Amino acid sequence: MNKRSLAIGTSAVVAALAIGLVAGCGRAAAERRAAGDRYVRRAQAAKNAEDVERAIRWCEKALRRRPDSAAAHRELALIHDHFRQDYLAALYHYRRYLELRPDSAERADVEEMMATCGRALAAQLLAAPVGLPPLPAPPAAQASAAPEPAPPAADAPQTHVVQAGENLATISSRYYGTPSKWKLIFNANQDRLTDANNLRVGTRIHIPPN
Repeated sequence: MNKRSLAIGTSAVVAALAIGLVAGCGRAAAERRAAGDRYVRRAQAAKNAEDVERAIRWCEKALRRRPDSAAAHRELALIHDHFRQDYLAALYHYRRYLELRPDSAERADVEEMMATCGRALAAQLLAAPVGLPPLPAPPAAQASAAPEPAPPAADAPQTHVVQAGENLATISSRYYGTPSKWKLIFNANQDRLTDANNLRVGTRIHIPPN
C-alpha cells in the first residue's frame, strides 16, 4: 500500500469516527429532550389531578435532565403561582421561561401574570406579621427562677453577599437546592431586607440552616 492510499484510508477512518461522534452526541441530546418532555407531561398530569407535590418533583426532575427546559419552568411558575401562592418562586420561573423563550407567543400573557404575581407578593409581605421580642421578666421573677440547662448550640447561619442579578429565589436555589425556601431567608433578614423582590447589591444576609 502506497503512502497516498494509506493517507486516504486514514482520512476515511477519521471522518467515520467524527460522524459517529456527532451522531452519538445528537442521539444523547435527543434522549435528554425526550426524557425532559416526558417528565413535563407527567408533571402536567399530576397538576391536573391536583397532586401538587408530585408535579413539582417531576418538573424538578425534568430540569435536572434539561436545565434549559422552558416548559418545565413554565409549569413550575404556574404551580407556585396558582397552587402554592409562592409568588417569588413563581416570578423566578416565569422569568426563566421568558429568558429561554424570548419570542414565545405567550409572552404578553406571561408578563401579565408576572405583574399580578408582583402585586400579590407585595400584599403578602405587607400582611405578614412582624415578630416582636418577648418582654423581659420582672427582676423578682428573674431572681427566683431556677437556672435551666443551656440549649444545644444551633448550626451557625452562613452569610451571603448579594450579587448583581440575584434575588431570594436564586439564592435559595444555591443554598437549599430549591427556590421555594426564599421565605426562610427573608424572615431571617427582616432587619436588613425591606422588599423581598428588590435586593440591594452588596447587602450581607444570613442564610439560616435548612
